[in-house]
Amino acid sequence: MRKALTVAALILLRQFIFVNGAIAKIFPIIRGHRLLARDWSLAVPANRPLSALIAALAIAFGVVALPAATAAEARITPATLSSRLDEILARGVLRAGTTGDYRPFTYRASAGDDFIGLDIGLAADLAKSLGVRLQIVPTTWATMMGDLGDDRFDLALGGVSVSLERQKKAWFSIPYLRDGKTPIARCEDVQKYRTLADIDRPDVRLIVNPGGTNERFARAQAPHAKLTVFPDNVTIFDRIVAGEADVMITDAIEARLQQRLHPRLCAIHPEAPFDFSEKAVLLPRDAVLKAYVDQWLHQTIESGALARANEQWLDYPWGIESLRALIDARLLLAPDVARFKWNHHIPIEDLPREAQVIAALGHRAGDLGVPQAWAERFFRAQIEASKAAQSELFQGWDAVRHGQFPDAPDLAAVTRPKLDQLTEQLLHALAENWPVLNDPKRHDDVLRAMHPMQSDAVSAKAVAEALAPLGR
Repeated sequence: MRKALTVAALILLRQFIFVNGAIAKIFPIIRGHRLLARDWSLAVPANRPLSALIAALAIAFGVVALPAATAAEARITPATLSSRLDEILARGVLRAGTTGDYRPFTYRASAGDDFIGLDIGLAADLAKSLGVRLQIVPTTWATMMGDLGDDRFDLALGGVSVSLERQKKAWFSIPYLRDGKTPIARCEDVQKYRTLADIDRPDVRLIVNPGGTNERFARAQAPHAKLTVFPDNVTIFDRIVAGEADVMITDAIEARLQQRLHPRLCAIHPEAPFDFSEKAVLLPRDAVLKAYVDQWLHQTIESGALARANEQWLDYPWGIESLRALIDARLLLAPDVARFKWNHHIPIEDLPREAQVIAALGHRAGDLGVPQAWAERFFRAQIEASKAAQSELFQGWDAVRHGQFPDAPDLAAVTRPKLDQLTEQLLHALAENWPVLNDPKRHDDVLRAMHPMQSDAVSAKAVAEALAPLGR
């Protein structure tokens, strides 16, 4: 029993040490304790008060003697104990909550897409180390703490900042990244917003995403600014570019990334942020799970794997995501086009019209800085890909002598306007991403960023044809 209590005390002490920033002084002592590596079977109840912590520490280190009768009565065995780690292993699934709106940590282009990013990769590696399957559970910054408390997931990650408010309700792993809040604004306005005093003025339009540390920092440090809480953390930076807001205060790593994605925006002194913060995995109050995650993170950091992954995701062509989503959305309309043509016995090909459309788009692309010949090849590939998907569908319907489709949307009134809108957006996405698309060193990155594609379910051959110009 003495041994079990010592383990409990050490686990709780390590949590206390991490919270209070004294790891550099105390961790060698904990790491050197022989019991730490032997028995992690003790889970500490979430509601254990401070007095219990003090008592456990006192008993473990011999300050208070535990009566023999009490020790016998309080005997704890694996059969009577359960931890979140045991539950995960028994379930065979690690449930990881994430917001999908904070690049480079976590991102999802649309509701049907997979999550990607640095922390998504970390979650996958953690699940692999446990020998279980990873299940991503969408959450938001405003609901994350409640979702964790409601047991919607086992842990949360995705650029989660360590804060005392969150620490009141949950635990954190050891930190894996140091960061801080810094401003980002249009490059011509960099000198206007260098200090908090510059920003904390009634005439400054400060924009922020809801529910997280960015909003709390803005409200606390710039209460006199005209604050706009914008719900979409993915497109929020476009509001600054468009002149609808003046400045945003966010984590330095995000500010650095967004200035890569938006050439008109500049991160303001990201090397010297306004404050200090750390990123960590948000955990329930379970000592056994925390011990495992901490050890796994420690090994990941020390091996250099985390640093390599961080560089990979910082260098990821994030701007290409919009292009991928548009190509995908256009191909997903191929079944609607095919059903209408099948119902009305219309040929799949219309070569004169296709040539006219491609030539017009080539001219417009040239005006936007994309070489006309390349743009024509790209849009021809999109049309050919759609036709390939339609042809595969026609072949299948012919084989089973399929009849009419009563729900086929009208091509001229419904589907064609959607295609025209997507084509217009594709044109501008090409122009915005041309520096990356034209860089031979980035071709592999671009092709990697083009997946996954939902339209693979329509026709993998069509997807390959649509993406062919990007891998030249």
